[in-house]
Amino acid sequence: MALRVAHECPLRLAQPSPTCSDRVSWRCLAELHALADAEVEQLMVCRAVRVDETWQAELVAAQLCEAHAAGDVGRLTDLLCIMVRAEIAEGVGTRAFEAVTLRIALRCEARGSVAMASCVRLARLLACKLDAVNRLAQICDDAHPVE
Repeated sequence: MALRVAHECPLRLAQPSPTCSDRVSWRCLAELHALADAEVEQLMVCRAVRVDETWQAELVAAQLCEAHAAGDVGRLTDLLCIMVRAEIAEGVGTRAFEAVTLRIALRCEARGSVAMASCVRLARLLACKLDAVNRLAQICDDAHPVE
């Protein structure tokens, strides 16, 4: 089963209007997550997809890792936007792309290109989305186990 287009905007944090023409809602999202106008535009035009199976998340993870390793910020931006807009079905494992998302999100915006700084902000937004649905807790626990 391939990723399929969702009919509404799935972002649950300061969710923009499903019509995606409501610039006020998008502006609130931008302010909340310190997004530049270009990033808001990229999110607005990005297709919303539905991730129904863990293998789909794993496929995105592999593509994110490849793009990150290759320094392909265009592809990285596209993939981050897709996952920010994605509706992730209940029970779908996202662990595979959590690590690369955090690696990107934790980079210093000022220590790279303008395009990479954009990826960092989008990755932070994605990390917030994952955290909001309690999907990041496990990776954080694994990184710093409580003794």
